[in-house]
Amino acid sequence: MGERLLPKRKSAVFIVRVLSLVRRHTKENNRVIKAEYIVGFTDGEGCFYVQIRTDHRIVLRYFITQRYDNKEILEQIQKFFEVGYVHLKKQEWGKEYRRSRRATYVFEVTKQDHIQQVIVPFFRKHSLLGIKRFSFQKFAEIADLVKGRQDTRLLSKEELEQVSHLKKTMNAFNHSGSPGAENPHAGWERE
Repeated sequence: MGERLLPKRKSAVFIVRVLSLVRRHTKENNRVIKAEYIVGFTDGEGCFYVQIRTDHRIVLRYFITQRYDNKEILEQIQKFFEVGYVHLKKQEWGKEYRRSRRATYVFEVTKQDHIQQVIVPFFRKHSLLGIKRFSFQKFAEIADLVKGRQDTRLLSKEELEQVSHLKKTMNAFNHSGSPGAENPHAGWERE
């Protein structure tokens, strides 16, 4: 018979500790995400983005970006909202930059009905506390203006000017200097 690496008593203690850690890890990973958590997470890591496209469409997006090892959190947020999707962010800022960075995942809501019926009402009910609340207020105002009329040709000249002005002043407080800060959605094609 083979030799025991640990005495019987120590072996049993070790097994109990491992089982305890597994149970604790399972409980922690089965926590339900609450609205307050999403608000705080969005204050720190989220973005409200408006794009006026050359094909006359106005597109509203809400997204949160996280490192590869936080993908599960994004999936839990997606499960909370029951809209949007989680995808791998394509890294675009040159080979050297890509080599020095780990994969990044994005939870993103792009469907305009989901923006109008889920995201905007959620953040109106659960207010952001940081500087991002000003961007959200403008995002929500644009959402109200274009509701059911995401084609710019359906908006009056004054409404389109108002959307343009609000868009230009959104995210105006981002002076991080990070790559892509001036255009946060550049290079986000799904892989």
